[in-house]
Amino acid sequence: MSFLTLDHLQKSYGPTKVVHDFSMNVEKGEFISFLGPSGCGKTTVLRMVAGFETPSAGRVMIGGQDVTRLRPNQRQIGMVFQAYALFPNLTVADNVGFGLKVAGVAKAERAGRVAEMLELIGLPQMGERYPYQLSGGQQQRVALARALAPRPRVLLLDEPLSALDAKIRVSLRNQIREIQQQLGITTIFVTHDQEEALSISDRIVVMHQGVADQTGTPRQIYNQPATDFVAGFVGTLNRFDADVVDAATGHVRIGRTDVLLNRPVKAGRITLAARPEGLVVGPHGIPAEVTGVEFLGSVQRLRARVGDKDVVLDRFNAPSVALPELNETIHISASDSTWLVLDAAG
Repeated sequence: MSFLTLDHLQKSYGPTKVVHDFSMNVEKGEFISFLGPSGCGKTTVLRMVAGFETPSAGRVMIGGQDVTRLRPNQRQIGMVFQAYALFPNLTVADNVGFGLKVAGVAKAERAGRVAEMLELIGLPQMGERYPYQLSGGQQQRVALARALAPRPRVLLLDEPLSALDAKIRVSLRNQIREIQQQLGITTIFVTHDQEEALSISDRIVVMHQGVADQTGTPRQIYNQPATDFVAGFVGTLNRFDADVVDAATGHVRIGRTDVLLNRPVKAGRITLAARPEGLVVGPHGIPAEVTGVEFLGSVQRLRARVGDKDVVLDRFNAPSVALPELNETIHISASDSTWLVLDAAG
């Protein structure tokens, strides 16, 4: 039985429906990311779980309890926002212990729990400082500790890293994942950053226009996208228009180059796609004119033009692998299992 159940949730504001019939089951201790562009409904779903929004229809169940009509402070939820929302007039220790104080936890027990939380986030000596004396990353860690201090049943994270610079984001997201695994707390993480979602999630829900386009592991979402939107939103995708020669065998033609997919496809004209790392340069394949070369250390990134389309190819760097010249013609190909078949080309 799932620990957190979102049962046919809907949310409308007047005539505008922002969440359409959203359902999912989350196991205890799972780390779930809601991934999607702005306005897709991911934060609205999170706020319905937290109790800040009331569903227009559907239920929220936690540990078998229907919490749909309970206030946020009755749900045993911990929440971390994009804005740190720390109390500027309270010390770090008092910020972390605020929820415990409101709950009436005795002072000695509160102090012990605060010390435990500060140790957990790696700031054991910072208790007497004030938020303005901390960096952005440190403030967000304090916000995380404050959310975890009352021992919530579910942790909700609403774009918690988007206000931080790139290097701190990577470090803090890894720390969040380590803490989540250490505590075994059921967590929902909202982000528009695909790299964040792919790197730390057990499962990802890709949302689009108020619905879950696909739910799956990071590998499934990236390697086996279920919709054209997911394929294009998660990672970089190269698209090729192809004419079907034999629908039964998947024999198609891109320009003048034959490609065999070894699986049935629809007759007519289709779109094939491949990730940058799925394309290779060789003696045979689709002719492409090199338009850009980037040396990224461990990776060589090649940009090329195929007909009227731009493509990107990533390959590992090796001393023996020379970089092509600009305007040079190369030939690119992919294995039959690498090609993704998208909707019919228009």
